[in-house]
Amino acid sequence: MKLAGLTGLLTAFVSSLCCTVPLLTLLVGATGSAGGWAWLEPLRPYSIALTVGALGWAWYEQLKPQKTMECNCETKKTAFWQTKSFLGVMTAMALLLLAFPSYSNWLYQDKDQATVQPAQAGTQQVAYVTIKGMSCEGCKHHIKQEVTKIKGVSAVDVSYQKGAATVKYDSKKTSLADIKKAVDATGYKVTSTKTL
Repeated sequence: MKLAGLTGLLTAFVSSLCCTVPLLTLLVGATGSAGGWAWLEPLRPYSIALTVGALGWAWYEQLKPQKTMECNCETKKTAFWQTKSFLGVMTAMALLLLAFPSYSNWLYQDKDQATVQPAQAGTQQVAYVTIKGMSCEGCKHHIKQEVTKIKGVSAVDVSYQKGAATVKYDSKKTSLADIKKAVDATGYKVTSTKTL
């Protein structure tokens, strides 16, 4: 039971890595390749199935009728990690991890960029950037945070559903290449760019 329950919890954790790593990156203020975990997204259904199977087996083992001996032997005291309570806690943690992509947006706060310098007339550009590897709000906010750090960027709108970002920037202060470089540095892959 212990091994099956721990396997369930571990696979639930692995299935949420593609979403939790960008959040952790944002929380600690690190820059870097959180998108490097995006390769786990296609494996998510399999890890969810493994989680459900492992926890199901653990619950089966816990709830199946125990053989009783017909002697008046003393029963062993069960360790906490072998109890229904512990398995219930592990199951709850696994469910929270599995559901993380659906509630991760509650953990992000959109902060307006600090003072944005007004662009000079005729220098404002809008870029449309397609990005591979985004799968949840964590990805979206990680990219948005990194791109808004670029001097000259006045607005960023990222959609993980569309796999794209729209960036408004001052062409005298930054370039499309700088925007692409910032997105690529997060670990996600820019597949195309165009100026609108």
